[in-house]
This record gives sequence, structure tokens and C-alpha cells, in this order.
Amino acid sequence: MNRNDTYSTVRFGDVAREVTESTHSPLEDGFEYYIGLEHLDPESLKIRRWGLIEETETTFTRIFRAGQVLFGRRRAYQRKAALAEFDGICSGDIIVMEAKPGKLLPELLPFIVQTEGFYEHALSTSAGSLSPRTKWSALAKYEFPLPPLDEQRRIAEILWAVEDAIECYTEAITEAKNTLARVIKHLMQHGRNGCRIVERKGIMLPENWEVHELQELAAVNRGKFAHRPRNLPIFYGGPYPFVQTGDVAASDGLLTAYEQTLSEEGKEISRSFPTGSILMTIAAVIGKTAVTTFEVWCPDSVVGIEPDPEKIDTDFLEYYLRTIQSKLENQTATQTAQKNINLAVIRPLPIPVPPKSEQIEIAEVVRSFRDSVYHIQAHVSRLYTLKKKLVEEILF
Repeated sequence: MNRNDTYSTVRFGDVAREVTESTHSPLEDGFEYYIGLEHLDPESLKIRRWGLIEETETTFTRIFRAGQVLFGRRRAYQRKAALAEFDGICSGDIIVMEAKPGKLLPELLPFIVQTEGFYEHALSTSAGSLSPRTKWSALAKYEFPLPPLDEQRRIAEILWAVEDAIECYTEAITEAKNTLARVIKHLMQHGRNGCRIVERKGIMLPENWEVHELQELAAVNRGKFAHRPRNLPIFYGGPYPFVQTGDVAASDGLLTAYEQTLSEEGKEISRSFPTGSILMTIAAVIGKTAVTTFEVWCPDSVVGIEPDPEKIDTDFLEYYLRTIQSKLENQTATQTAQKNINLAVIRPLPIPVPPKSEQIEIAEVVRSFRDSVYHIQAHVSRLYTLKKKLVEEILF
């Protein structure tokens, strides 16, 4: 522990306070933006998304101001806390807080609420089975060592330097992903060999390319989870990766992680797809794709596509499917209780097919851009680890 002798143990409520300002006419009171829990990114102090009040009906009434901290009190294990850079209104599941002048430096408050100790306290004081929530009165009792104001200022400068670096690299990731999407779109329409562009079956493509239905190029099958109800503990906790829509959507095209596993009993009522399959989400989140790097089991909200290696390169196919994701979501998906598509839509999808050598060449070009994105993301992950380590070592 690097705790300095000059640190004093305080209660969180002694150095910070909850802000409970509210409005019942946000537009009339001059507010443009609203923030829900869905707009806060885990472990990030930056608010990158928001809603516009004039475009969406919202029942939110809690006001927040620039410089205040927003803390997600529901499901605190998601680690959602951010520093507001503008005024607005937010969900009642967000606690608005600010530092007390002369006791806690405002610049240091965001890092304190991101410490392991604070999150553990928030979790331990949360109540409710499905959506556990903590309260300000409980958070106010959290005790921690706090340095004098001069030392707080020095610590805040160090931590914000790391935070600024994270933000710069995060912006670089966004730009790199946009560039990657543009590269994929261009290559899928123009190829690598400069051939004349023609239209076939509604697709613009080089004249020496063919168009085939997806089912002619790959086995296309829906995942399954046959038992109802699905949440029986006996089906989970074993060694078999159970990949769901959220895992695919978060994968950036290459599936390397998952949140849930199946037991032997769960495996028997699900469907597996081998390494090198392309997974596509078909419910709630539509058309997101990822190539598997190990055998997986999937529910019926995910389709498994197993390409025939003699006919099409797996990476090429996955890259093309990315280009039609928004079309699948916005034009093809039906709107019932939630958006969804089915095998009758997916199997006959028209797919542009260049000569095999050009498929591989295009895949290699895209892969180099994709690897650059992964490299930046890995660097950001290391910066997050560094920030977390600094927060714990400097403050405690």
C-alpha cells in the first residue's frame, strides 16, 4: 500500500454530495440532451452518445450540469461512471454527484468512483434480484483514504494525462474503423483488378465476378436451444462456449470471447458450429457477423454459416456480409416485439464471388487494415490497465 501518512480516512458523503435538481419541462428550461444508462460506456469517463429531447419522448427529470459525475446505480457491476461535459437530463437510475468545495478536488472525483473499492461498496449495498440498485445514502458511507488538496491536484494531473491519452487513441479507433468500412465497401464494389463495373441481381460489381446465393456457397443453419424455460442452472457452467447475440456484436468480426458456457445437458439441446464458421445475429441485433476461432454452441437468435472452402474464402465472405448489415437491419428485418430475420431471407442472399485468387488478395488487404484496428484497441486496453493500476496505487 502506498498510502501517505498525510492521508486521512473520510466518508464519501463528507467530501461529495448528490445533486437532485430536476425539471418537468426540459425543453422550456433550455435542455437539449438526455442521458440513459445505455449511453454510458463501462469504465469510460467520456460520454460519447446521448439522445435529443426534441426528437424523443422521455420521462427523465433529473438535471445534470457540466463538470458533475454521473454514476449508474443500477447493475453497478457494469462500472458505468462518466464526467458530464454539457448540461442535460438523465435517467433516475443515474446518480448525479459533485465534489464539496475545499474538501475534494472536482477533477479527482471521477477517478474515486472508478476505484475497485467504490464499485465493491456499490455492489454490496445494491438491492433487487433482476436489476439491483444502490442508493446515494449507501454510497455516502463508503470510507477511503484521501490526500490533502495539493496532493489531490498532483494525482489528478497524472490520471487525467492517462485519460487524455485514452481519449486520443479511442478517437483513432473510431477513425480506423470508419476507414476499414470504406476500404471493405470499395473493394467489394471495385475489386483489385480494375475491371469495368456492372450490375447483376441488384449488386454493383466487377464484370468478371459472379453472383451466387449464399446457400450455394455455404451451409446455413440456425442455432438452437430447445428447452423452455432456458434459464435452468443445470444447462450452464460447463466447458462448452455458448455464444449469443451480444458476444457476436461485440466481437469486431473475429470471435475470441464469450460470456456464457453450457454443461453437458445444455450442449445436448443446443447446436454447435466449427472453427471458421461465420456467425450472424438474426434477432434484436440484426446482421452482425463474426468468424469463430473455436467450436461454439449458439441459440436460435444466431445463424451459423459454414463456407465451402472450394467456392469462397471465409474472411472475404464475412467482410462482404458486413457491407449489407445495415440493409438487413433496416430493410429486411421485420418489426414485431423485436426485429428479426430468418433463414428464408438469409439463404438466398446474393453474394458477389470474384475468382478465388482475388478473394484471397482482397481478404489479405482488409485483414491488414483490421489488424491495425486491433493493434490500437490493444494499446487502449493497456492504457485502461495502467490507469486502473495508478488509481489504486496512488490513492490507496
